Amino acid sequence: MRGWTCLLSGLIVWTVHFFTLYIIASVFLTTPLARILTLFVTLGCLAAVALLFKRVLRSDTLVPLDAWMRAVALCGIGLSAVAIIWQTLPALIA
Repeated sequence: MRGWTCLLSGLIVWTVHFFTLYIIASVFLTTPLARILTLFVTLGCLAAVALLFKRVLRSDTLVPLDAWMRAVALCGIGLSAVAIIWQTLPALIA
């Protein structure tokens, strides 16, 4: 992963999750199918976040990152994981 891609990767996954949930809510409203799709999209995005987290931690073999860049990327990925869970809870509870 290159510098900017590494820094923004978690936020990109969060954005994809947000817009996908918005589309699901617009099309299916509050049907059981919408909840199932929300759950699958969330699990897929959390798997992507976990993969990104693992990849940034092992980035010495791909592209050497500065300590600052690695720390910012990991914080962005962690924030994205929390935001994805936070966005999913109302859709699954309601």
